[in-house]
Amino acid sequence: MPQEIRAFFDQYRDAFNRLDAGAIAALYSKPSGIAQDGTYTHWNEYEPIWKNMEALCQVYRDKGFESAQFVPNAFIDQGSQYAIADLNWTIDWSGPDEPWHFKTTYNLVRTAKGWRVLLCTAYTEGELHSKKSDA
Repeated sequence: MPQEIRAFFDQYRDAFNRLDAGAIAALYSKPSGIAQDGTYTHWNEYEPIWKNMEALCQVYRDKGFESAQFVPNAFIDQGSQYAIADLNWTIDWSGPDEPWHFKTTYNLVRTAKGWRVLLCTAYTEGELHSKKSDA
């Protein structure tokens, strides 16, 4: 993974570690989207991205979020304007719950403001949320 992409994801992780929905949402392009649990949500503007990230941050707060870390799993260079990165995430909790381990793929686009998420494919995190509600 190139250093500039790694730096982008460091910024993304740091925004999550602050549970700063606005900073997370700012790292998404307009338009952008998320694919999760067999559905696709398309966002044309900032506000719905922020609302989604605020809801996710609230879930994390309620669960006792401590920190997030990632390890790059795969990277595909798609020229100067696009890239694909797959990350292994770990979320640590302050309580007795075991850390969450999940994978997410990001299609990135280079914008005038730098790299941004064009599509987030959360392909294993949804299973963890289901386990939380089953408990």
